[in-house]
Amino acid sequence: MKSVEAYAEAYRATVQQSVTDERVLAVAVLSRPGSLGSGLLMQVSDMGGLLRNRAGKSASAGLPQNVIAAVTPTRVMFFDFKPKMTSVVIKRLVREIPRAGLRVTGAAGTLATRVTFDLADGSRFELDSNRSVGQYARLNDAFFTVLQGADVACG
Repeated sequence: MKSVEAYAEAYRATVQQSVTDERVLAVAVLSRPGSLGSGLLMQVSDMGGLLRNRAGKSASAGLPQNVIAAVTPTRVMFFDFKPKMTSVVIKRLVREIPRAGLRVTGAAGTLATRVTFDLADGSRFELDSNRSVGQYARLNDAFFTVLQGADVACG
């Protein structure tokens, strides 16, 4: 079994192959707001799950269900990806935002930490850092540590 640090480094190295102009400092695996709850709700009510999923898509500014977020010295990039056993395959860059003026905050919930990205232009969007068990609960920690001033607790 790989350590959380080994997984985080493997994901970072994979993303680095798609980012040729800057060093990728850290990565995180994030989801649309409420995605875990939507899946659970779908077990009880298809309509309820669909409505919750739609709200999550809107709150995430239309990002895919799951993204890998990468932080570089000047920007944060969001990639659509496909999990592949113990690694990931990057599909495409779906959004990037400048770090200048970016404020990242988090609010711990039952299933995830809700992460809010407030941009310098006044816009905002949200994603979830889903809870995990054991050492894997720390998978996203380096990403938030690199975002100096980020007030996010993920664990």
